[in-house]
Amino acid sequence: MTLRCELNINGGTRRILLVAKEEEPAEHVALRLAAAILFFDREPALEAGPSHPAVIDVGFYPDLLVTNDAGGVDVWIECGTVAVNKLTKVARRVRAARLVVLRESPEDGVRFREVIKKEIPKGDKIEIWAWPKEDFARWTSALKESTHVFGEASGKSLNLVLNEIPFDVQLISC
Repeated sequence: MTLRCELNINGGTRRILLVAKEEEPAEHVALRLAAAILFFDREPALEAGPSHPAVIDVGFYPDLLVTNDAGGVDVWIECGTVAVNKLTKVARRVRAARLVVLRESPEDGVRFREVIKKEIPKGDKIEIWAWPKEDFARWTSALKESTHVFGEASGKSLNLVLNEIPFDVQLISC
């Protein structure tokens, strides 16, 4: 799945291209788009691979990344399923950064929070944001190869129109 997106968020405009890797389902790309919108004002890097200076020494790569003024990791964003081992190591290696995980539903987010509590020391530092289940299904089905988004995003709140379909969504902290 490839999304060519024109984003008009909080008065700013940006065109982005989201390309799914071979193993990524459409839901993962939908979560990546939501994260790009939620952190729009911070200009997240949509592809922070091995050559990105902020993650060279981390050994892992996020789905999206927000850097601070010094070029270091400020917000590390994962979408959907992420290995606990990866989160454990990232939390240890980028201690000063926020770690945010977007999930498809509150049930999914709560289950993942329980896993984190059991397996990651100081896992309460990791933020898990979940979509209301019905809203995420609508979000995913509204996506097209050419996607237009207009509206506002603040914190965990989206008030926007995606391909002529209105969304007023408050993501849930798990």
